[in-house]
Amino acid sequence: MSENQHQFYASCPPGLEGLLMDELGQLGAQNIKEHPTHLTFEGEIEVGYKACLYSRLANRIYLCLLHDRFESAEEMYNKINRIEWGWHFDLTQSFVVDCSARKSASIKHSGFGALKAKDAIVDYFQERYEQRPSVDKENPDYRVHVLVNGTQLKVGLDLAGRSLHQRGYRDSKGAAPIKENLAAALLIRAKWPELAKQGYNFHDPMCGTGTILIEAAMMAAGMAPGILNPHFAFERWKQHNQDSWQEILAVAKRQANKNKLNIDIQILGSDRHRKSLEMANANAENAGLQDVITVKEQDIRSPATLELGEKGLIVTNPPYGERLGNEKTITDIYKNLGDYFKQQFDGWQAAMITTENAYAKSMGIRSHKQYKLKNGALDCQLYLFDIKPENAYQPFDPNKLNPNWEASLSDGASMLKNRLRKNAQRLKSYLKQNDVSCYRLYDADLPEYSAAIDIYEDEVIVQEYAAPKEIPEKVTLKRLNEIKRVVSGVLQIVEAKIHIKQRLRQKGTQQYEKHSDSDEFKLVNEQGLKFHVNLNRYLDTGLFLDHRKTRRMIRSESQGKRFLNLFAYTGSVSVYAAKGGAKTTTIDMSKTYLNWAMKNFSVNDINVYGHSFIQADCLQWLKDVGSDEVYDLIFLDPPTFSNSKRMNHTFDVQRDQVELVRKTMQLLDSKGKLYFSNNFKKFDMDRELMDEYQIHEISAKTLPLDFQKSRNHHRCWLIQHRKID
Repeated sequence: MSENQHQFYASCPPGLEGLLMDELGQLGAQNIKEHPTHLTFEGEIEVGYKACLYSRLANRIYLCLLHDRFESAEEMYNKINRIEWGWHFDLTQSFVVDCSARKSASIKHSGFGALKAKDAIVDYFQERYEQRPSVDKENPDYRVHVLVNGTQLKVGLDLAGRSLHQRGYRDSKGAAPIKENLAAALLIRAKWPELAKQGYNFHDPMCGTGTILIEAAMMAAGMAPGILNPHFAFERWKQHNQDSWQEILAVAKRQANKNKLNIDIQILGSDRHRKSLEMANANAENAGLQDVITVKEQDIRSPATLELGEKGLIVTNPPYGERLGNEKTITDIYKNLGDYFKQQFDGWQAAMITTENAYAKSMGIRSHKQYKLKNGALDCQLYLFDIKPENAYQPFDPNKLNPNWEASLSDGASMLKNRLRKNAQRLKSYLKQNDVSCYRLYDADLPEYSAAIDIYEDEVIVQEYAAPKEIPEKVTLKRLNEIKRVVSGVLQIVEAKIHIKQRLRQKGTQQYEKHSDSDEFKLVNEQGLKFHVNLNRYLDTGLFLDHRKTRRMIRSESQGKRFLNLFAYTGSVSVYAAKGGAKTTTIDMSKTYLNWAMKNFSVNDINVYGHSFIQADCLQWLKDVGSDEVYDLIFLDPPTFSNSKRMNHTFDVQRDQVELVRKTMQLLDSKGKLYFSNNFKKFDMDRELMDEYQIHEISAKTLPLDFQKSRNHHRCWLIQHRKID
């Protein structure tokens, strides 16, 4: 490396490393190498200036001040302290240290590394000048970057002082669906720089606030992305070459002004949200590209006829599930987008980024190339298309049955198919004899397909158990898709009516927490009664299927009884008791679930005014209730653990069982029955209670046939007062 050569390193979003290497090479960088977290390169200082001004892909460009090995935090401190910091900045200038640390035994977290480096720099100045420079975390003159990877140490000056995706045409404080350098990467992958020179037009039909449009226009104009925000930290650097920088900047400005005047292609964005288009116009004006970019209000479901010529490129970033939530809504958007492409842009090329392969397939156009990328924390893929009739196909419709569902099943999926059919045959007579239409068909019978499958008449819930960490996500996703396909085929239920949920180990009230935003209720029948269930909003539906026999047993014992239902959830047990002739009291902390319980009473023609519904913390209610309250029949089904915000304390069923059962038994008539149930598999009944009351575990009697081999079911005990001789 010659005397005027410098070492640099650069960071970029994951997946863009190869593109950034090409870009840096075009800017004059030499000896470019890829590392796990960054790229390194060499060149004169002007190469660093050009990288800051011209790079469309980099996050940050660093001037490397130190590249060495270290074995301890103290050695790291000493090496950083020996850098001639006075050659780079002085006491009147502020700085801050950013640190990225990985795989290091000495620097176990980035905050410690940043603190150690800051101390080394401050002590450098203190030892030489007996003064300390100021640290400014908000608006420093310099950002010092420390990169620790195992025993490797790099220290650099951030030449820009900010992330280079911040071009300056958009308010950096506002949230955006895509960053500028990722938008640029999509365009480069889609070969837009070359196509623009060939006279192709450009279109983004879901342009939002215009990021992709503006990046496309800047590329078409050969406009340096840093030209709109040309103030960089290196201008304060003590070794800065102002003449060279001004010459580089002047060339970039002349080039941009000249090329903007010569653009003769159309760059058109459209969106159905007027406010987004207003922001897109403002951003284009900030970029000085208002005469190059046109935006138009349009919904792709009822598009206008656009005169955009026979050849062009579409690049777009449609909504993902993370922003919309409802899978059918998202699938419909992608289907509409595919129809829009095929109907309006025959012969064009297109690129589209999304999170799910299924969304891309919904478009009905075969992609000839895909690239893995990250949009923030989201794993995405960029799909490239040639919009031609021969590349179109009819996408799978989840609202229709697949007549070829058995074709090309894997060996595992074939085993699952056979198991579902065997289970269905085994349950057939039981379901008919007991008037049951909601039941568990399968519960992780095959270890590879670790899920519970519950039938709710003509709909299905697949509750996927979390896979071990060592199993790749691709494998679990493939198996889950196979479950959907096989369930749909065996049961002849369309996939749109198969609801996927993930069941983790439950903590607190997690099983009752909101799972989606759908408020759709379905009315189902069970043993002659009706219940409202919600198959989308919560992990549990409002009807615990494993308590079916328990509910029927309580109904048979309820005639003329005073019945208490604690932790009542949606009141299904209370409905059975009321239908059996009991006067019921239903208690739950949630107003939502009490209202749900009253709806269940109403749909079964039970007058709610003959029964009590109390919104209360059951534990507190048991402490406060008067001794004159007496019940003949009590159902007690507490959570395993709870730390609800509405409770003043935590609850653990194993730890707190003695107090809970004693308080409840104080309300039970001397001849009454308490049915105590919980879902904690390792629950051990306390010896004090066994000595104090007559207790029998009756789980085998209360588990219905479809739950007898299940991993996810309750245990139940009958508790009574001991008879006095």
